[in-house]
Parts: sequence; C-alpha cells; structure tokens
Amino acid sequence: MAIVVPSSCKVPEILINLDTLKFAFQPIFDVHTGDIFGHEALMRPAEHSPAEIIEAYAKADSLSKIEEITFYYGTKAFKEANLEGYLFLNTFPGTCMSIDMALKTAELGGPEMANRFYIEILEYTKLDLFAWNMKRKAMSGTGATPKIAIDDYGTGENTDLVCLDMYKPDLVKIDRKYISQIDSNLEHQLVVANMIRTLKERGIKVLAEGVETEEEYNYLMHSDIDYMQGYYLGRPRIYQ
Repeated sequence: MAIVVPSSCKVPEILINLDTLKFAFQPIFDVHTGDIFGHEALMRPAEHSPAEIIEAYAKADSLSKIEEITFYYGTKAFKEANLEGYLFLNTFPGTCMSIDMALKTAELGGPEMANRFYIEILEYTKLDLFAWNMKRKAMSGTGATPKIAIDDYGTGENTDLVCLDMYKPDLVKIDRKYISQIDSNLEHQLVVANMIRTLKERGIKVLAEGVETEEEYNYLMHSDIDYMQGYYLGRPRIYQ
C-alpha cells in the first residue's frame, strides 16, 4: 500500500494512500464557443475528505507534499482520461514545490501538455512572495509554460488588487459567493460587473464558478464573462 509520508520531521495524522487516491475532473466551458476550455482536477481520497487531508498536512507543515501529489497524479489521471483543453491544478501560494517534482510532472506530461497547464492559486491562503518566486522558478525550469489563474476571487483575506499585481494572472475565477442568485440579486450583479470591468481593463479573462441554475447561466450569458464552471454545466467526474 503506497502511503505518502512527507519528508518533514512532523508526520501528519492522516496520510494519503496513493493506491486508492483518485481525481475528479470538472469541465470549464468557453461562453463564446460553447466548447470545453479545460478541466479542473479535484483530489478525491478514498478514506478521508480533501478538507481533512489538507488540515492534517497543514498542521504538519507539509502542504507542499499535497501540491506535488496533485500536480503529478492529477496530470497522470488527466492524460489517462484523454481529456481535452487545459488542465487546471490547484496550488497553495505559500508552499514551495520541489524542482525535482516539477521536472517529473513536466516529463510525465510530455510535449503535448507543455502549454496546457493552468496553475490555479487559492486566494484564501496568505501571500508569500518568496514561496511564489520559488514555485515559478521550479515551473520555469521544466520547459513548460503554464498559465496562471486566481481562484475564489473576492473572498480571500488578501486585497484583490494586490493579488493581481503579484501573480499577474491570465484568468480569474469569480467566487460562487457572488454568482449565487446573480439573476435576482442586485448587489451581486453590481459587484460582479465591477469585478469584470477591473479585470478586463487589465487584459484578464474572467470565469464564473459555481453556476448551478439555468437562471444564473442565462444572466451570465448576457454579461462579459469568458468562461463558466458549475454543476449546471457539468459535475466533477472520476474517469478511472
């Protein structure tokens, strides 16, 4: 049984079992064409919830191990499922991926994946310029050219504009908090409209996440959103 034990001196209370670990993929759609733009990889441990795993590894100061597993095994599952579009992989901005694991992931992905990665930054975590620069160095050394996305935009503990200046994303995901009932909630409509305007002025593509109803979908189709993701359009699916 392949149990992942981090190299840090503190062992997490819960360990990831690679023999039973799977990844689900949720489709992301291009609003303008209706085509699949990509898929977000979502870790699905068999014995515990992702939240429990993250909490255990965070307490042991080993979040980098979760990230390395997500990048490597998420890429592996994506390729095995022969999915189209970009692969969106979640990342903790305060962790440093090892150059060795970045190289292994790039080698696994091969030339056909070199330009198909989106590194999705979780905005609710603390900013760490050193860790982010180390992560960028690890990625740039692989020959791959990943694009950058910011997740949970508008809900983090950080100032949104600071995140935009620091990460210089290609794409931003507006959080479900503002997409929920946007068809009837005037406050959400105004907030999202302001977000879209700010992002478009910077040349950033905009994605609405958590689109769960036909009404939300129809409203957003008349906005300046570029991409959508949510249960109404497609649920996460395990392909293996």
